[in-house]
Amino acid sequence: MKISVIVPFHKGVHFLTDCLDSLCDQTEKDFEVLIVADRVEENLDSLLASYKSKLQITKLISQEEGVAAARNLGKEYATGEYIYFLDSDDYLEETTLEELLKTAKSSKKDFVYGPLEYTWFNRHIYHETEDVDVQQQIYTGNAEKDLLTGRLGLRRLSVVNILIKRSALAGIAFEKLLRLYSDIPVLADILKKADNISFCEKGIYIKRFHNDEILYPSLSYGEFKDRYEQLILAYQNMKENHHLSKKLKNEFDEKLLGFCHGIFLRRFRQEKVSDWKNSKFSMFHQYMKEIAKDAASDKMQKKVLEGFCQNDYKQAKKKINKILAKKKIKKMLTNRRFFYRTINKYVFERFSQKDNWVVFESFLGRNYSDSPKYIYKYLLEHKGDKYRYIWIINDTKTKIPGNPVKVKRFSLKYFYYMTRAKYWVNNMRQPVWYAKRDSQVLLETWHGTPLKKLVFDMDDVYSASPTYKRQVYSQSRFWDYLVSANPFSTDVFQSCFLYEKDKILESGYPRNDILYAPNKEEIAAQIKKNLGIPEDKKTILYAPTWRDDEFYDKGQYKFKLKLDLEYLRKEIGDEYVILLRTHYFIADAIDVTGMEDFVFNVSKYNDIAELYLISDICITDYSSVFFDYANLRRPILFFTYDLEKYRDVLRGFYISIEDDVPGPLLFTNEEIADAVKNIDKVNEQYAQRYEEFYNRFCCFDDGHASQRVVERVFDN
Repeated sequence: MKISVIVPFHKGVHFLTDCLDSLCDQTEKDFEVLIVADRVEENLDSLLASYKSKLQITKLISQEEGVAAARNLGKEYATGEYIYFLDSDDYLEETTLEELLKTAKSSKKDFVYGPLEYTWFNRHIYHETEDVDVQQQIYTGNAEKDLLTGRLGLRRLSVVNILIKRSALAGIAFEKLLRLYSDIPVLADILKKADNISFCEKGIYIKRFHNDEILYPSLSYGEFKDRYEQLILAYQNMKENHHLSKKLKNEFDEKLLGFCHGIFLRRFRQEKVSDWKNSKFSMFHQYMKEIAKDAASDKMQKKVLEGFCQNDYKQAKKKINKILAKKKIKKMLTNRRFFYRTINKYVFERFSQKDNWVVFESFLGRNYSDSPKYIYKYLLEHKGDKYRYIWIINDTKTKIPGNPVKVKRFSLKYFYYMTRAKYWVNNMRQPVWYAKRDSQVLLETWHGTPLKKLVFDMDDVYSASPTYKRQVYSQSRFWDYLVSANPFSTDVFQSCFLYEKDKILESGYPRNDILYAPNKEEIAAQIKKNLGIPEDKKTILYAPTWRDDEFYDKGQYKFKLKLDLEYLRKEIGDEYVILLRTHYFIADAIDVTGMEDFVFNVSKYNDIAELYLISDICITDYSSVFFDYANLRRPILFFTYDLEKYRDVLRGFYISIEDDVPGPLLFTNEEIADAVKNIDKVNEQYAQRYEEFYNRFCCFDDGHASQRVVERVFDN
């Protein structure tokens, strides 16, 4: 047996599946796989059984907790000439083992390592997608010819992707007391033998980041309250037991100092004094005293080093506070939002709370719309001046009835009112850094019944924020109430947000109240008149959504219009006009020059519910608009030209779009034109499905959702 691949496993069979698949595809076949189970709660045996015919797998059960013990156990049972450590959440290129082994044989070295490449994605996406935008999220490092260097700092200090001659590991073991950073002392032993190390450029290892650090945390992001003590213990172990050269020690010191400077300082201030007066400060102080001053790469790091070299906790904290204060002042002078946040923390948060203040925000302050609008209108009509109303609105010239206070998002007034108001009604996620007061009430109305999988129901995240799951989890912990439009949404919100059912308001969507208004026909006639739509023309609302993998930046998505407006004008322009409404995340402006008689670009129109009222047909793709539009029982067409990619790669759906939606799936402009021309036939064909859809998804909406929400939240 040439190679023993040791794979410690604790949690996440979907990660391990990718890992084992990559081993099945190795061009080098002479290897064994030792899976070391560490407190496994998932059904590991059935997964391993499916690989028995493809791989020579041995399952070992570790009696001690942690990756160090698991690796030691795997090393004890390994029979190969070489040992290779592979984390269960990572995977390999097809030729990795072959290339590493080839280099080991030709160089006659005991240690051969290759470059790490980093990704957020599963193996299928990483290898097979040809989409440039997705590839931008798969950033790869250059060949790292020094094991101590690398863009991820301490995370690169790892024994993974090193092919090690088993005889060279004799007498070397992972320290079981180190639940974190147990690689460091072992790596120190390897680096002492620098003349016995070779680099293999083609021996590529794919290091996969976790996009779900809540349900499936990686070791580096797990909940370890003693993370920093573990790091120092690892360095002390390395220093005391491994007799490093001065050069090697200095390089490790630089890593540690950089880590403390970049991450540790804020935690130092936040920790309880009693904790630091005991073991923590003493531990750091003793180690920092031994770090050479030339290990500090800049002036700030030197000051950090000086701070931890102070004789006692108080002196050190005073020094560190001074360093952090200078950094904060510099940031305040260059970053206005941070300046406002600082004022908020030290000034506004000391003010008393106003129990009759209510803040409303819709779509990040873009407009006066959606469920917050209709809750506000109900409060204004039925509660009058009992409350003081504040609207977060970026265009403060927007006309809003009732004369509320209007403030721009992230202005100084924004922080003032957000901090002092008791109630906040919002339909999006709040800023990640916002932590409401315990006595404040955050009413999350959300912004649609989900067709596309959300947050913890998604396997991978392809948007501009790969840390999306961790962010949403943190944000949703502050929601006191979450509005649901139907029983389906209630179930989904519990799974996708990990949210408690008893805090979900099954009220229907306040934004749909207008669709049941007694005078909705009069309202529609006035809206059409305001938009200049000819009275003799029927209207088609086209409302597509954004694509996760097509973006310029976070919250700024690309969109290429696939609807052939010129063609449709020729085919249906005598009878219809099109209302073009792109998603608010879409940054691209759609040019309709020369087609103003047929296309009305209403992407910036405040309230899409009003556009529903004036539309005879709705065309969408995977947007949640069709759930709301169905309340009108009017025809819905689905332009799903990229269905396979969207469904199978980017998101996935909660329902069967082929079997459950109340209208046909159309893939070409010709099919759209034909469906519009024969809309009565389409209605007849989908009548039964439409009725079932309406009963399932529109069952709470009746025009009184705002009332139910107000009674539960404000009158409770």
